Amino acid sequence: MILTPPFKVADEPGHLHRAIEVSNGVLWNKTPAKISETDKLFLSDLKYSLNFKNVGKDFHFQSGYSPVMYIFSAIGIKIGWIFKNTDLMFYLARLFNLFAWLALIYAAIKITPVFKWQFMFFALLPMSIFEGMSVSADSFVNAFSLLFFAYMFKLIYDAKERLSLKELSLYGIFAVISSLLKGCLVYPVFLLLLAKDKRKYFITGIVLALSVLIGGLWAFNNHIVLGTDAMPYECKMFLITEPFRYFLLALKTMLLSSIYWFKGLIGILGSTDVRYPLGVYVITGVVCLSSFFLIQAEKKILIKSRVLAAGLIFLFFMIMLTTLFVTWNNPLRGKIGGFQGRYIISVLPLFFLLLARNSKFKYETYYKLFLLIFLGILLIYSCFFITAVY
Repeated sequence: MILTPPFKVADEPGHLHRAIEVSNGVLWNKTPAKISETDKLFLSDLKYSLNFKNVGKDFHFQSGYSPVMYIFSAIGIKIGWIFKNTDLMFYLARLFNLFAWLALIYAAIKITPVFKWQFMFFALLPMSIFEGMSVSADSFVNAFSLLFFAYMFKLIYDAKERLSLKELSLYGIFAVISSLLKGCLVYPVFLLLLAKDKRKYFITGIVLALSVLIGGLWAFNNHIVLGTDAMPYECKMFLITEPFRYFLLALKTMLLSSIYWFKGLIGILGSTDVRYPLGVYVITGVVCLSSFFLIQAEKKILIKSRVLAAGLIFLFFMIMLTTLFVTWNNPLRGKIGGFQGRYIISVLPLFFLLLARNSKFKYETYYKLFLLIFLGILLIYSCFFITAVY
């Protein structure tokens, strides 16, 4: 948080603008956007003004984002405004996001009955921490998504025949909040299908419909920014008239971009300009995959759980790619651009279900110690690496 200069996190200028709006009570953007006193203070500071002006006073890429994602960074900005200090506002925004991220990740590890070590390990990968300490909305999105998955695992693997009203109410609240996050991340809603409660299909259907309705109302009644090369009408017609060709295009994108996405999941830091040597990605990738095979799941993971997880992973990629195809691309491109590996962090627990090992590894205790040492070395190296670049 301290070593990374301002705006050296992807899209951080736009996220700061949105956090400032929320701190000033602007929960819903209207045309024309107004410059607040807080904006003027940042525009008068040479350390921030250049990148800040690039976003401008009109609608920016984060204008349509829900205020839910900026509550904590907005609190930091509001406290910093008391002293009229831009550095204090900016770093308090980062710090409050980091505090919220830590609390949500801690709660997720605490309540989940399965995959505690995987939650810990993947939460502490450089990309995850880098987003967690930033002003970006991804800080809250990733941490809350992991908490939602952890809560769903609790409902599933605590093995209750009938879920209580309190549990179902919390399930609904989590789902509604998730519908207001980036991309309507309601995938944990489907995991109730794995619970023992006989009402699960009806409850899942009702909660899913409510979540999509709320998320849809927000999206359709708010400002959506298009990429500079976007051709939304042409892309929509391509989807309608040639769905099979689009399906092949999406599959081609997944295949061609998979290595880049995996690197982004581990850590493409800075404003996507801080990249590790290839060997670091290879070694970290091997350790990531080995964590599934050398740490036994606390509960037995059934085939139906793995099948559902695989289906939801594919659904996640198709929805994200289709959204980006319409808002960020044109049909003439050879693949769909705009998807970043860091987006996968919010659905990582689905991979936990898919790849979980049911049998115990003889030296699991020593392997867990190795994971802690490995993370420590990787994160210390990351700090030196960021310092060397900036």
